[in-house]
Amino acid sequence: MRSFTREDLETETLEGEVDGHKMAVVVLPNMGANLISFRVDEREFIHFDAPRVLADGNDMSGCFHMFPTPCALDNGTYTFQAKTITQRKHGEVITNHGLLRDERFAVAKREDELTASLEWAEGHPVYEGFPWPGRAEIRYRLLPRGLEVRFRFENRGDSPAPVGYGIHPFWQFLCDRAEVLVKVPAEYRLALDNYEDQNPTGELIPVEGTKYDLRRPAPLTELFIDDVFWPRPEDECPEVIWAGEGLKVRIEASGNLRHMVCYSPEGRPFVCVESLASSPGAQNLYAKGFRDLSGLTIVEPGRAFEAWVRYWVETP
Repeated sequence: MRSFTREDLETETLEGEVDGHKMAVVVLPNMGANLISFRVDEREFIHFDAPRVLADGNDMSGCFHMFPTPCALDNGTYTFQAKTITQRKHGEVITNHGLLRDERFAVAKREDELTASLEWAEGHPVYEGFPWPGRAEIRYRLLPRGLEVRFRFENRGDSPAPVGYGIHPFWQFLCDRAEVLVKVPAEYRLALDNYEDQNPTGELIPVEGTKYDLRRPAPLTELFIDDVFWPRPEDECPEVIWAGEGLKVRIEASGNLRHMVCYSPEGRPFVCVESLASSPGAQNLYAKGFRDLSGLTIVEPGRAFEAWVRYWVETP
């Protein structure tokens, strides 16, 4: 993971009025096309701490994309089709949040849409840790009091590619922590044999009767967790609710984003409710036989993986 500089904080802004609402997003092309601002009628919903990111490139914030290994990958290593792959960039083993978040993307804009793209092949830093040539595209589109984010990966290699993906938004506190609630509609959380590294065992733990039962909105007052939840029902959406402000964001997602992570650290002014197509360590969980639970997608040559989320700002 490279260190970031002030140059990496150069921005691209997309703004406009949609159905009478002032909408704006700000993206960092030189930092993985990270979304660092999402404003609706002048209210800011994304937490981005530039000084912390510049001081430590692993202390990310904003709303960034995790590919091909969302969250943590145990020892940065997995086996796929009898081949052991160590996820490296510039010789360094990468164990957290994938390979794209420090890459420089090309950006194109039109009226209500911003598209960021990146291509790689042999010799590129992404190829070093993910030995399949490919193209990634991230598309941000303004909606009425909302934002659509689409991710697409095209496998340009000649063999199947094991793909995991997740999007990691930091929702800032618009009111006191006690008045911030989260809803994570899932019956289970994933058991982890190493909680700090989020290494799943394949065991599912029912949330019912525990502090992890977030199927109904729960306040963050004493909720300090960093856990993986599964599965998201097709007809329900995660939510972050700012009861003190009479606002919420409803997180609608494509059917392949069935995993969710809720990260609510103590003493920090944000909560993360993440949408994932695969579990942390999905490649290793898949190799152990937990194929459905892993969520890993095998992308054939010439084919593509796609996923999307829509963030809707509403009143509870």
